[in-house]
Amino acid sequence: MRRFVAAALLVSAIAVPVVEFDAPKVAAGTPQFAGFTDSFVANTGAATGIVGMPDGTVMVLVQSGSVRLIRGDVLLPTPALTMSLTGCNGGERGLLGVALDQDFKANGFVYLYFTHPANAPGGCVNRVSRFTMTGDSIDPNSELILVDNISSNAGNHNGGDLEIGGDGFLYISVGDAGADPRGDSNPNNAAQDLSLLNGKILRVVPSTGEPAPGNPISGPGTASCRLRGNLPTTPDTPCQELYAWGLRNPFRFAFDPNTGPDRFFINDVGQSTHEEVDVGGIGLNYGWPIREGLCPLGASPPCAPAAPGFTDPFTDYPRTLGQVITAGAFIPNGYWPAEYDGGYLFADAGSGNMWLRRSDGSINYAAPFATGVQAIADMAFVTSGSPTDTIALYYTLSSGSVRKITHAPTPFSAPGPLRFRAQSGPGSRVLDTRLPESGNKPVRAGTTRYVPLGVDPAVTKAALVNFAFVTPSTSGFLTAWAGRSLKPVASNINAFPGEVVANSAVVPVDANGGILVYAFTTAHVVIDVLGYFDVAPGAVSAGRFVAVSPNRIADTRQALSATNQFSRGVGTFPMVNVPVAGRGGLPAADQIGAAVLVVTAQTNPTDGGGFLSASAGGAGFSGSSNLNTNGFGDIRANLVVVPLGPDGSVDFHLLSVPDVVVDVAGYFTSAAAPAATAGRFHVIQPFREVDSREGTGFSRLPGLATATIDPVSVPANAQAMAQNITIVDNAFAGFVTPYPGGSLPVVSAGNTSAPGQIHAVLSFTQLSAAPASMSYFTSMPTDLVVDTPGYFEGP
Repeated sequence: MRRFVAAALLVSAIAVPVVEFDAPKVAAGTPQFAGFTDSFVANTGAATGIVGMPDGTVMVLVQSGSVRLIRGDVLLPTPALTMSLTGCNGGERGLLGVALDQDFKANGFVYLYFTHPANAPGGCVNRVSRFTMTGDSIDPNSELILVDNISSNAGNHNGGDLEIGGDGFLYISVGDAGADPRGDSNPNNAAQDLSLLNGKILRVVPSTGEPAPGNPISGPGTASCRLRGNLPTTPDTPCQELYAWGLRNPFRFAFDPNTGPDRFFINDVGQSTHEEVDVGGIGLNYGWPIREGLCPLGASPPCAPAAPGFTDPFTDYPRTLGQVITAGAFIPNGYWPAEYDGGYLFADAGSGNMWLRRSDGSINYAAPFATGVQAIADMAFVTSGSPTDTIALYYTLSSGSVRKITHAPTPFSAPGPLRFRAQSGPGSRVLDTRLPESGNKPVRAGTTRYVPLGVDPAVTKAALVNFAFVTPSTSGFLTAWAGRSLKPVASNINAFPGEVVANSAVVPVDANGGILVYAFTTAHVVIDVLGYFDVAPGAVSAGRFVAVSPNRIADTRQALSATNQFSRGVGTFPMVNVPVAGRGGLPAADQIGAAVLVVTAQTNPTDGGGFLSASAGGAGFSGSSNLNTNGFGDIRANLVVVPLGPDGSVDFHLLSVPDVVVDVAGYFTSAAAPAATAGRFHVIQPFREVDSREGTGFSRLPGLATATIDPVSVPANAQAMAQNITIVDNAFAGFVTPYPGGSLPVVSAGNTSAPGQIHAVLSFTQLSAAPASMSYFTSMPTDLVVDTPGYFEGP
């Protein structure tokens, strides 16, 4: 017997409207809210699916069978792929959906949903395949068929969207084929027939197409249906690929990038009364063809809630407002004004309206977000690869063009002088994407994560944070900046595949107290707050930086002496205690609010990776780390800003780190210090002072050499500058020392353990007396990149 979801199919013959892909061409969409603009990008022909690539390139599908690339808003002349879909690329058929693998930068995998000729009812079937892309070309011979022979017997209701979920599985939306695929039911009940793939959301393993583990249908009496097709003679065993069902034509669906992503919404095209948006969920039945929208089929609201076993949409709208719901996209938090955070945009190809569902769930259908987008087929937010661009909502029109909606970012405005307030007590970790509460999902290549810091933005204008970039899938970098502002031409961390790399950073916060974090490559991100920079319009006692000439106070590789003092302890994490107050140019402990140290950790050649965690002497292990090592002789340095214990010392808790070197850069004053203005911090938009690869500042250093600059971004009377120093393409193991000129101090700020590395480290470094200058010594031939996020006032 055929197996169905338990529900009576008490419906009569159903008239099936067709989603037209040849709607009249319109000149432009018109955003209805202030601050937004709509602009033309390119003509591609009848455009369907769209996705942003990690480098900011926009990939667009053309219904006839070609994949086009738009880079810098210019259409590349040669298609990335051209498919032969003749006879199956008109009406609602053709090349329909696209997704990129979450590790696309590493493997180049592209997933496509398309209709192709076949010896089947209707002459065409739908297929999902994986291809490999190299450069700007997709190899047609690399096709791996994942799911095939999905019925398209009536030509319409193909669905056709693809997404990689936060769980790493490939999700596929499939329409009900417009007529019963078995040809034995009137009305078409494919959406309720669990032995068919039609009218469903599928979830499969992207490498094989096999059913994803955890799908709701499995075990004896079920089968994998991914290749078997839908014919009258097809077995009626339920399909293991099914994730959710009861859908008519789920042409588009979208995952929420702000949640990991785990949440997704489904735009399901209605028949004659309502279009609807559903919350995606495992094992849910959305009711088609028993229900349409919030009502039984053919009924009009108000209607009673769905009976048990069915799930109603969170919203629907009548045919007076629109006829064909198509594109949908979640708004990435932290780019557009805060009132759009958590929002979801969805559009209707018939009426040309685009609506906004706000984070509180409200939708004002009387006030569309945009109008005039007739024939819209798909849309996607794309983070530009341009150093100064932010994000745009690109959308495709089946009438032939690609357009985008943008909102101008907030210009950076220097907040004035600031004082430092050290983080005290637990709770400094604001993001760890490895944990369930943060989504348990990495930040994907080419995307961002908005991170609220929980501060009062009227008081706190910047934060000193420690980033950890965890196991990136390819070589890449992380950049952080104030939300809703231009992305700076700078990076904060660089890493190779599989590494765990930490670095401190000074990051301005936006008017809502948050920061944006961009990952060039897919990686987990951990953020610990070390302290805050609060407004200080006048003289202050606490939180002023006092720079000292760089000075080494502890090196566990060397014997104890009057200038090299430390002690080793035991515990869960072996500890090194270093007396800090009164040493290396620092005053007594009561004058120090927090010490500013450059700490270097070195591993043994045979050891694995480890970490170092700094805390006030006697305070115990904080549970977070300041720097990470990757084992086998790896040498890593980081800036550590830490309050002192009652005895004026700092504890360094270690894991697989046998030796520690501690250099003093200065300190932040305590409340016991006299009030003054010297040492207040000024945060700026990160400025690239040096890039020796391009001859900015100076050229590549030959090793055992010093170069000096007069910083452009700081005033002549500045006491010290904050600078992120990146060692690039070093010839062999060595170090870099920034210093204020004069005699070369016996210290380092950044280290490498092998040739060809890229290591970044934040440094608060004293400048020479006015006019301010900064010198850089390298022990090995290398390039340097120096980005400045701010400076400290002089006397």
